[in-house]
Amino acid sequence: MENEKAHSLHKIVILGTPRAGKTTLMIKLSGKEVPPEEIRSTIGVDFHIVQFEKNQIRLQVWDYAGQAHFRNAGIFQDMVQGASAFLFCYDTSNTTSIEEIDAWVQIAKSHPKFNQTLRYLVGLKVDLTSKGQQIALNNLIQKYLGGEIIQKHFLISSKQDLGIDIMVDQLVEDLSALTS
Repeated sequence: MENEKAHSLHKIVILGTPRAGKTTLMIKLSGKEVPPEEIRSTIGVDFHIVQFEKNQIRLQVWDYAGQAHFRNAGIFQDMVQGASAFLFCYDTSNTTSIEEIDAWVQIAKSHPKFNQTLRYLVGLKVDLTSKGQQIALNNLIQKYLGGEIIQKHFLISSKQDLGIDIMVDQLVEDLSALTS
C-alpha cells in the first residue's frame, strides 16, 4: 500500500473523430494486444489505468466516443473532471478527420481548468498515410502548431508501435513537471 501512495494519478482524456484509432491507442497504452477485428467503436466512455514506473506516474486513460451525439452528452463534463491532459486525435489517413479537432477543442475548453491541462495533437494511423495525404495534413494542422491551444504534436501508428513510446515519455515528463 505504501508503494501505491508514491505514484501520482493523472487522468488523460482521448478525444477525436470516430474511427480515428483512439480506442486502439488506449489499449496500446494499457500494454495489451488486441486484434484489430476485435476493436469496436466506443459507446459513451471507456477507460484503463496504466502505471509507469518512470517518475512514479499512473495514468487513468479515458477514451470518449467520437460520434456527434456523444459530444453534447452530459457525461462529458463529469468525465473531464480532474483531467490532467487532453489528447486530440485525428486519423492521418483521412484528411477530413482533422476538421473535427476544432469542435473537440471547443468542448474541452468547457473544462474549468483547461488552461492548466496538457494538450497534445495526436495523428494516428501514420502507417496508412500516403505522401499526398501527409502534405495535405501538414497544411491543415499548421493552425494548431505553435499556438496557445495545442502544446505538442505527435504522429503515431498503434498497429506498428511507431511513436507511442516517444509520446508517452513526453507525457510522463510533462506530467511530472506539473506535479513538482
